[in-house]
Order: sequence, then C-alpha cells, then structure tokens
Amino acid sequence: MEYQNPILKGDYSDPDVTRVGEDFYLISSSFTYIPGIPVLHSRDLVHWELIGYAASHLPFERYRRPAHRCGTWAPSLRYHNGIFYVYVCLPDEGLFAFTTRNPAERWDCHWIKDVSGWIDPCPLFDDDGRTWLVHGFAASRCGINNILYAHEMSPDGLQVLDKGVLVYSGREHNDITVEGPKWYKREGTYWIFCPAGGVKPGYQLAMRSDHLLGPYEPRIVLQQGSTPVNGPHQGAWFDDGKGRDWFIHFQDIGPYGRVPHLQPVDWRSGWPIMGKSGEPVPGGETGLAAWPASIPVSDDFETGIGLQWQWQANPDPAWFQVRKPGLRLYAAPADTMYQAGQFLSQIMQTYDFDMEASLELHLQPGDAAGIGMMGYPYHALTAEKGKIRLCRGEIAEYGRFTPETVRETLLAEREISAVKLMVRIRVRQGKMDFAFALPGQDWELIGEACSLAAGGWTAARPGLFCLNRHGMYGGYADIGSAVFRDPDGTRINRTH
Repeated sequence: MEYQNPILKGDYSDPDVTRVGEDFYLISSSFTYIPGIPVLHSRDLVHWELIGYAASHLPFERYRRPAHRCGTWAPSLRYHNGIFYVYVCLPDEGLFAFTTRNPAERWDCHWIKDVSGWIDPCPLFDDDGRTWLVHGFAASRCGINNILYAHEMSPDGLQVLDKGVLVYSGREHNDITVEGPKWYKREGTYWIFCPAGGVKPGYQLAMRSDHLLGPYEPRIVLQQGSTPVNGPHQGAWFDDGKGRDWFIHFQDIGPYGRVPHLQPVDWRSGWPIMGKSGEPVPGGETGLAAWPASIPVSDDFETGIGLQWQWQANPDPAWFQVRKPGLRLYAAPADTMYQAGQFLSQIMQTYDFDMEASLELHLQPGDAAGIGMMGYPYHALTAEKGKIRLCRGEIAEYGRFTPETVRETLLAEREISAVKLMVRIRVRQGKMDFAFALPGQDWELIGEACSLAAGGWTAARPGLFCLNRHGMYGGYADIGSAVFRDPDGTRINRTH
C-alpha cells in the first residue's frame, strides 16, 4: 500500500497508536471539544475510520461551558489483558483513565488523581505484572516543562502508589519543552520516546535504559533537517505485526492543525532511526493490503448527529433535537459563537472545500443562527430577525480561570425577509469567504475573503450554531443538512 504524508489531513493532534492483531487504533487530543479523544481504526495505516470517542463528557461543572486550551491534552493508548486503556490529564483537574473492551463502544471513566500541572501521561505494563506511569508537566500550571516523572501504579493501572521519581531532566541535556512521553519495553530494554524543543521547531528524542527508572540515555532520532516538515515529533512507535516498525507523529501546519505523518523506523543500529536517516519522508510503501475506510464529513442528520461532530462543551440535551432527518438547534444563551457550548463543529478533513448548510429560521429577539469558522480570530455568518451579518471575533485571554474577553466586529450586513436560506463557507488555500442564498436565487457573497486562523491549540473548525444573546432560551433553527463539497462541486463523504 503506497502512501503520501500526511496520512490524514485532519487535526489529529498528539497522536498515539496501538496495534491489536491486524487492527491499528489511533487517538488524539480534543481540548475543549466534546465528545473528546477521537478513536480511529485502520488496517493499512493509510485509510482510517472514525469509530467513536473515549470521553463522552468531562465530569466537571467547568466544562458545561467552553474551556478553550483546557480539556483533554495528549492522551496515550494501550491494550493490556483484553482491555483498552486511554490515559489523559486535564491540566487543572488531574489524571484520568478511560477503559473498554471494545473501542467502538462505551468507555468507562476513572478519575485517578486530583492534581494540577501533570500532562501527557503514558503507562507501562511491565512483564513482571507491575504497572508504571510516566508524565510531563505544564509550565502554565507549575512553572516546569522539561522534566519527566515516573510513578508506580496499582496492577490494574487505576491508582497511583507513590510520589514519583525524576527519570529525565531536559536541563541536563539542553532540551527545552520535554513533553509527550511514551514508555515502551523492547527486547528487555526500556525506552521513553518524547518530543523536545517546542511544537514547530522541535525534534523527537528516544531514550534508553537497562533499568526501568533509569538513568536514560537520550538521542535525537527524528528532526526536520533539509525537509519542509517542521517539528516532526509527538507520536507513537509500534510494529505492524509483519516485521516492520513505524512512527506516527504530527506536523503543525497552522490553521489546518496538527496533521499525522507516517515514518518507517530502522532499529539496526540499536536505536530507532526514523524516516530516512532521521529526517521525515514524503511517503512510501507500507507493505499492507489496502483497506477502504471513511471518516464521515457531510451529514443529512437522517439517524442522528454523525460521529464527526463535537460540541464546544459537555453536550446538553436542551441544545438540540434530532428530527430524523434534520437537526433542530435551540437558541441557548451565549453572547458569541466563541462562548457557545452549543457550537457544533468538526475537524476539517481536507484543505480546500465548501461547507453548505440549509436553515429554516424560527427566531426570537436576541437569537442568531448560522455557520462559522472557529479560530483566533473566528468568523461567523449569522442570520437574525430581518438580516444576515458577517462578524469577526477577537479573543483576549488572561488566564485559565479568568473569562476571556471577546470583541466582535461587524464586517458586512444585508437585510433579508426569508426564513429559509442556505449559508456557505468556501475555503481555498488558507483563505475563506462566506455567502448565502435565498430560495430560488444564486449564492451572494457577503464581506471580503479572510484568513483561516488556528484556535486554542487546534485547527480552524467549521460548524453550526444557534444562540440567544439575551441570556435566555429563544427560538430555534432547523438544519436540513450540512454538506461538504470538493472544489469541483462533488459531495464529500469520504476522506480517501
């Protein structure tokens, strides 16, 4: 099976991968978007399907509202004794594990430790039956970001048994921003893989030791070098069960997010040299049979809300009603799209596309419904009573527990009397424009083209919303469909 990097064009940040038989499973960060921690499945490492999420909700009052830059950071995925484990830290609420025997079904949530500042946890189920955990620290919470700590866990991996021990210090090796550790044991040797150096300029470290708690000897095994792939790191090493080893990592490409790349791994030197002589490859051959898979994109809401959609906070049944077909979004209280938990969005799966949505409006004073692209800044095309408006939202962040300041600027406005209309975002090469169409009429552009922008460690995200700015529940908007199209007009239902 031939492949080209990136193997996915979506924002699957901080990927981790495990193999069970012939099946590969990939997870990634979600931050404020819920359900969180998407679970993808593949059999050829190139074509992936979205099968569910590990976190159906986050069990804290805080996540009833958007918590940008918080939520689920850099999870890890392991399979042990017939159970799938996802470990993740919420940077302010602590260490969690999610477990299941079937990754496409419900995961059980376990709050293991109430602690602030831990990030990027990864377990090691050792051969002697003992279980361990390695993690990093968030400078924004505790002022540290270049050391790794290890803890012994209960055999089932659901209790921390000690205060931990330092296993790696970046200060001793001139490594800054040491994070995202993944712990492995290979042929009797212990390995910690981790990124260092920061997201865009960074590199991948491999560290080895004959002893579980070190000392660990580090080496750079993947870096940009002469390639255009910046910051190649933060990912997962695994074997394919057919004699080859691989590493999946992300590359940060700005408003399109952190997209996964696939690198071969060569162990002949005793170290895991990745790509071609430690530099990323543009593609290659997996040696695995092609396996067709799809990630849903367009949605007619015929049987419910598709797996591709995530809310901007814990889902609230008061926000929506599935009509089969169609989706009703109620105008829940929110001042802006950025502050609306009911913003329903998805990960972009391609770089150039049109997103079209059909609306039927039943609005009250203070209501606004429409289509938007989240980011810093964000843009929203809102239909209100008697008018349609294009706005840009600028965000000023102060701290993790201090509400952000959001300032909206009106970019364009038209008067409309229709209650049925189509709205559209057209994305081309990092730019987007907005348009609307009344019944029987052609698309009418509104405002000027503007740039996509990344959000809170996420890509720009297209989505739908209905809100009320008067602090109450108002009317509603019926969404007949949300259709994504290639630039040639073909409806997108598959990513490959």
